[in-house]
Amino acid sequence: MILEFNKYFDIIFIQELLWLFIQSIPSSSSEEGDSLVKAPNHPNWVTFSRSPLNDNDSPRVVSYINVWLSHFRFSL
Repeated sequence: MILEFNKYFDIIFIQELLWLFIQSIPSSSSEEGDSLVKAPNHPNWVTFSRSPLNDNDSPRVVSYINVWLSHFRFSL
């Protein structure tokens, strides 16, 4: 809802965001696969955060950048 209602902003930083299980992905070390855990996505926003160090680690802040700024080619 935050991303939908604030679509006129260029960049939004969200602190202490909930990380969600997205799906299981194929793994070479586990038959069940690995869990893909990410911040929620929105089609009008590009998500930036640091990579988790392990399963219990998640970034404390996520940056959402409006897609109309994607021609600037942001990167971490």
